[in-house]
Formats: sequence, structure tokens, C-alpha cells
Amino acid sequence: MTDSQKKNRVSRMVNKDFDAGFKFVGSQREYMEDKWNDLAKYCKKKAKTSLDDKIAKVRKERRERDGVEIVLSGSDDEDTDESLSDDELIADDIKTKERDARRKQKRLAKNPDAADTGIDITMEEDPDKEEFFDDAPIYDEKASFTSMNLSRPLLKAIEEMRFVHPTPIQAATIPVALLGRDICGCAATGTGKTAAYMLPVLERLLYRPKEVAVTRVLCLVPTRELGVQVYQVSKQLAQFTSIDIALSVGGLDLKTQESMLRKNPDIVIATPGRLIDHIKNTPTFSLESIEVLILDEADRMLAESFFEQMKEIIKSCARTRQTLLFSATMTDQVNQLAAVSLDKPLKVFVDSNKVVAWNLRQEFVRLRAGKECDREALLATLVCRSFRDHTMVFIQTKQQCHRLHIMLGLLGVRVGELHGNMSQPLRLDTLKRFKEDEIDVLLATDVAARGLDIRGVKTVINFTMPTTIEHYIHRVGRTARAGRAGRSVSIAGEAERKMVKEIVRRARDPVKSRVVPIEIVEKYRKKLATIEVDVKVVLEEEIADREIAKLENRTNQLQNKMSNNPQDPNRVWFQSKKERDEEKKKLMEENKKMTKTKQKKKAAAMIPVDPQEARERKQQDIEADFLVRQAKKNRKPKKMTVFSEDKKKSVNIKKGKVKSSFDADLSRKKGGSGGGGGGRDFSKKMTVFSEDKKKSVNIKKGKAKSSFDADLSARLWYPQLLH
Repeated sequence: MTDSQKKNRVSRMVNKDFDAGFKFVGSQREYMEDKWNDLAKYCKKKAKTSLDDKIAKVRKERRERDGVEIVLSGSDDEDTDESLSDDELIADDIKTKERDARRKQKRLAKNPDAADTGIDITMEEDPDKEEFFDDAPIYDEKASFTSMNLSRPLLKAIEEMRFVHPTPIQAATIPVALLGRDICGCAATGTGKTAAYMLPVLERLLYRPKEVAVTRVLCLVPTRELGVQVYQVSKQLAQFTSIDIALSVGGLDLKTQESMLRKNPDIVIATPGRLIDHIKNTPTFSLESIEVLILDEADRMLAESFFEQMKEIIKSCARTRQTLLFSATMTDQVNQLAAVSLDKPLKVFVDSNKVVAWNLRQEFVRLRAGKECDREALLATLVCRSFRDHTMVFIQTKQQCHRLHIMLGLLGVRVGELHGNMSQPLRLDTLKRFKEDEIDVLLATDVAARGLDIRGVKTVINFTMPTTIEHYIHRVGRTARAGRAGRSVSIAGEAERKMVKEIVRRARDPVKSRVVPIEIVEKYRKKLATIEVDVKVVLEEEIADREIAKLENRTNQLQNKMSNNPQDPNRVWFQSKKERDEEKKKLMEENKKMTKTKQKKKAAAMIPVDPQEARERKQQDIEADFLVRQAKKNRKPKKMTVFSEDKKKSVNIKKGKVKSSFDADLSRKKGGSGGGGGGRDFSKKMTVFSEDKKKSVNIKKGKAKSSFDADLSARLWYPQLLH
């Protein structure tokens, strides 16, 4: 054997055990790089924003005027700690809620076998739901992707994506979905639900008839960003197959989407509004051939705000289809699930549907009564001192999100915003910059709360507490994903204490209380007061720019009309803007009309309890309602009736017929003389009737009269008695 042959043999043996092309990543940016971002064909318009330029201009003017510039967010050529004073480097005081810790220790000591490992697949026993749901198969903890009978192209893609072992939701769902069964699945955020429903779908599509191009799978998502993410993950899983995948969400180029849908791709990932638009206006595209319907974040898709759109889509789909529903806070209300026409679905719930990730550390910052104005100062303190990078901040409104972007930008933080008032290319560009570490802090509304998987997010800050537990779970689920640790920090005022107590009660581990020094908060409040004028200047410049942009758009529309080139003249819309606004207004009014009893019932339905506790609570509610009704009845004043007793109970008008006392009294009234009480003698015995005692009491001796006759007599003669 020659030397060259020996070298080749050694190299083959080495390549058999090791990947010669493997290299460790050298930076965070390289780790966050997305090699499958082929969205360029959908984004014809470039992302345009001048907000960062305006902020930089104002900061430059302030530096020239005052000679000082605040630099808080670290850059490559500056040390971040030098921008903070000695008092700002003092660490916050973090305390553990002792009562909560003792309660959880007692519960663990009482039942040591119930130690929460973070993975627990359960099937709830509810007699009312037994007929709707079918039994789930036994979960195999030792299952692997190889043992699931997946095809080689999918196994190769799984290996390329560095998937080692299936997560619990994947191991429990994939074998059942391959059988064609309907599934209602729930698992914590960051556990791989996208791969759990997409892998069995791709496996089935590998054996599809290839003679005719037909759309067989429809995946619906509530937000555009989540649709883009599901599209990217699906493209990675199908990279070694010939399966076509199309994206149809709002804000991206319409013509490109139409051309893709005309080719009848195998899988369509869409948001409801844009999908209905294409059904109405795109030729050759329909949902009649859909074999699999997937609802990601299904509880949001089944909510009232999507009701009309979902009804239209389900009506267009084939009746004989497989339906897969997944969410981190999945509903198990039969009336909502029945709207999707599920056929004996399997309910696979990994953990509870009201629990956060097991490796999440939860902290709360208390905002005292009367200190609501310090909320912005507290956020600036947290962002500038403790959580300077890879941080997401969730805000309730779009206007507040935009204001905080300007405020933190003027303080020197590398910040971006993500909300519904931004164009879709700009939203995608902001996400891309945050993933590539060009932005340290991302301010977002709840549009980014569901499903987004952004690797490297260390901290999630709630500027205001969400309205429900489900919203909180989805928000803090942007960190502590795929087994990595994470932290959530929530600023809670006095009005939000009830929500905090509920979160503390549900938490697996004791939550922390973070106390920020008062002098630091006061210092940042003064800083914000100094830049308030600059914030107003930037806002006014933006208002002027928006007005100019509106005029330009109006001019372009008029030019198109004059050139006889109108855009989409025959386009049909499912709902006009006016109809959509009316629907939203109607839903808001219905929610306002909800009574306190319904609100209590809705809040009680949110609390997961075991069947025995549910029966006891139901019995207690019945007894409490009875006592309330009884007390209310006892508080009512007793009704008293005064009547005149007449010896003659009836007067014979005709022979053989007896007239009632009512007719007798009426005939006397007609025959009496007018004025001064008529021909009636009021010296007769009067009887006071008490309904409470269920009998009449005679003031003078006489026979008792029935309550019915007494009441009628009083109605006839009591007005004359007053005369």
C-alpha cells in the first residue's frame, strides 16, 4: 500500500467519526445568523425609518449645547461601566417571598413523589368532556426521531438543525399525528410545538401524488411575525425534499403571494385576513382540497376577534380533514373546539395550560400607591443599570411603546420598537437587527408575545402587567426557551396586585421581589425630566413627516386614477374597514356588559383544579347562592293588603249561575251613587291580610277571606276609602 493510499484511508476513517468541516462559532452575531431567510422575494418595499436619525441629531445638538453626552449602552470602543456613576453601580436588593417558599416546601414535604420536574403529561378527567375527547396513547419518554419511522430526508434535516432528542410534546404528538388523528395539544413556550405538528405533515406529503399540484395543508397563525417564523422553520425541515411552501401574511408584497398561490403549493402558512383576501381574489386558489388544517396559537385563533374570519375559512375547507390545534395556553372548552369540527380529538397536555417555563426566574418590582409616575423612571433604571442587552420590554399600547423608544434612545440605549403601526418590512427589519445584536433592547406590544423564537433573549420586562394569565405566560415565554435559563421582571402597581398574587400562587419555584434604591429612581426621574423637551421635539417632527407622507400617497393615488391605471379595480374584500371596526366595537360592548357573576365564573374557569376540588367548590357556590337569595328575601318589606269583607260572596245574575265576588263588587260600584264615597257603607268590618303569615286576620270578628278575593276587593274599594 502506497503512502497516498494510506493517507486516504486515514482521512476516510477520520471523516467517518468527525465532521471535517465543523467549526465553532466565533461571535454572538454568527450564532444568531439565519441562513434560511429567503423573505427578500416577499419584501419589495425597503424598510424606511428616520426616527434613529432624529434621535441622533437631537443628542448631537444637546452635546454641542451642554458639552455632555450620556452613553449608557455599550459599544465596541467604550466600556459600559464608565458611563455609570458609583451610586448607580449599587446592586438591587432581591428578596425571596418567604411565605410562598414555605408553602411550596410544605406541599413538597407532604407529597415527595410530586416533585415538579417540568415535564408531566396528563389527561384531565371531566365527565362532560369524555364524549368529546378520546384517550391519548401512552407517552414514551425514550422515543427518538429514528424510532418514529420518519423518512431519511426529514431525519437528515433534523440532524442538520442540530436536533438531538425529541421534546415531550414532539414525542407525544408525532406518532399520533402520523395516524391522521385530530389533536388538541398544549405545551409550555419554547418546547418545539412547530416541529411537533410540521414533521408528521411533511412525512405524509412525501407520499403525495405528484401528477397534479394541489394545496393539501393549511397552517393558520394569528400574527405576521409568527407566520414568517413558522415559514422559516418549515423551509428548514423540508430543505431536502421537493415540498413547496408558500407564505401569505399581511404587509408583504401582494403580487408575489398571488403568483406563489397560483402554483398550488403543498403547504400554505397564512394569517386569516390575508388568506380570505386571496380566496376571494386569487384565481385557481381554493381550500377545497385541504387535507390538514393546523391552528398555531389556537386559543387566540378561536377567540371572538377572529370568529367571523375563522367561520369563513372553515366553511371553505373540506369536511374530511385532519385538524391539529396547538398553543401554550390551549383551551379545552368543548364549545370553542367544536367550532373547528374536531372528530374525537386527542387531548395532549404537557404540563398545565397555565404554567411558565420551568427554568424561568420570575421577579417583581413593586410600584407603591401614588408613585405611578415613577413607572418610566423604573424602566429606565432597570434597562440602563441591570439589563443592558438581549432584553425585550412589553408595553400595553403602541403610543407608549413609541414614546419609550424615543426616551431610551435619547438616554443612549440601542433600542428598537415592534408594534402594529409599523410597516411589515420595518417590523421584519427590526426583528432581524435584534437577532443580529445590532439592537440591545426591543420594545414591543403583544404582537410579539406569541410564538416568536428569538435566540439569546436573556430578560423579559413587563412595563405594565398584562390583563390575563395567558398573556403573561406568552410574554415571559420569549425567554427561557429550549432548556436555556431566563429571567422575567415585572413592574406591578397597586391595581395589579391581584394578578401578581395569582402568578405567585401558580409558580413552581418561589418568586423574587426586586427592590430598586429610591435615590437611583429619583436620579433617573430627573434625567427623564431634562430630556422631556427633546422627546416632544422628536414627536412633533414625526407628526409633520407623517402628514407629508399622507399627501404624497394621496398624490400617487390621484396620478394612478388620471392615468387610467387603478390598482385592483375589481378586488373583493371579505370585510370593509367600517364593518371590521363595528365588529370590534360590538365585542368591546359585549365585554363591558358582562355582569359580576359572569366575571366571577370566567375567573373561576381560569383556575385549574382537580375534579374532587371542583365538585366541592361547586357545592359551596350553590350553598352560598342560596344563602344570598334567602337573605335578600328576608330584607324585603312585607306586603300588607286592606280589604272590606262582604258577607255575600256572590250575586246570582241568572238562575243556575254564580257570579264571583269580583263581579259582585263591580256591580255594586256601578249601582252606587256618585260623590263622597257613593252608596257604600264603610262602617263594615275591615280585614288586614298578611302574605307572610299566609292567612287573613280579622280586626273584628268575622270569617276569614281568601287572599285572592281580598286583593281584588282592595283594588276596587281602597280609592273610595281615601276619599
